[in-house]
Amino acid sequence: MKIKAEYSTMIVKNLEESVRFYRDVLGFTEGYHVDLPEGIGAITIMNSEGGSSVELIECSRYETGLYSVGTDVDDLDQAIIHLKENGYEITGPVIMTTVGREAFVLDPNGVRICLIEHTPEYREKYM
Repeated sequence: MKIKAEYSTMIVKNLEESVRFYRDVLGFTEGYHVDLPEGIGAITIMNSEGGSSVELIECSRYETGLYSVGTDVDDLDQAIIHLKENGYEITGPVIMTTVGREAFVLDPNGVRICLIEHTPEYREKYM
């Protein structure tokens, strides 16, 4: 089982302003953009030169700030078993997304960790 830190997810007040900051001030490049269904918000992935990313989400349903640390896992089911064997439970159901499946666990400090198993198509295109 492999788990690799990929990105930090942040809930932002203004997506355009945040994209400009990460692009124009910090030198990140725009990876891709997704409009969320039913007009609830949008996501833009900003890539750093070193390979890590920042996922910016504008969605009024969540508080502004750090939402989670995103990790890529090669086998989500195995990762969940491993967590349970070590005394940790996922915080809700496994969720299907447009890029794969994900689940969340809290670290010992209460920080949300997103475990995401990306689809082969996503891996081929973006990873």
